[in-house]
Amino acid sequence: MNRSTRLAIILGVSIGATVSAWAGPYTIGTVTVTETGTSPAKTVQIISGTLGPLDVYAGITELTVDGVPTNSFCIDPYQYSNSSAQPYTVASLASAPSPTGGMGSDAALIISNLWAENYQAALGDDPGSAAGLQIAIWEEVASGTGISFLLAPGQSDYGASTMIAAALAADSNGVAPVSLVALSNTTYQDYVVQNVPDSGMTLVLLGFGLASLAIVGRKARPVPVTTD
Repeated sequence: MNRSTRLAIILGVSIGATVSAWAGPYTIGTVTVTETGTSPAKTVQIISGTLGPLDVYAGITELTVDGVPTNSFCIDPYQYSNSSAQPYTVASLASAPSPTGGMGSDAALIISNLWAENYQAALGDDPGSAAGLQIAIWEEVASGTGISFLLAPGQSDYGASTMIAAALAADSNGVAPVSLVALSNTTYQDYVVQNVPDSGMTLVLLGFGLASLAIVGRKARPVPVTTD
């Protein structure tokens, strides 16, 4: 391994480590959250234990958290959202949503399994995958809080029941739960986010990828031919 290859590896690892540290785990405290949209998503009709029947977007809720773009899912079908910047508290998932008293650890674990098994598909081109994951999360929140949540009669669940069945069996199938936290506000809807934001891990992999490309490029470089 020559000097330039070693430098490329060091640079790649350093980029990944630096950005991962910048985008590290959330700490308990107050953050500023702004909801910027919901995409991909489907419009579904729900019957909430506190809000009654209403049409809502079910899918990935896009936020900025202290200015950082962040994907989330709603964990509070009992309160309205607000698109202006609001103070939120980083809390354990089991203790949210507020002010219901929390969903408890069992529901929080199932939501972690749901995320681990379905989040990547939810990022794809089919908005039904994102809608199904959101509905499954709402149903687990309702199970934990004891406050009713239903889909309107005839409304598709976009595969949520299948996702929940798989999540209940996830531990025996060797699926590693994902570390999640709640962003909680007593007035507006709460959100679940991954404890290590995606941007950090993506750039860690990018750093290693750049290093690998440098190595591959070095190995693929033609050897000059010398003549006597």
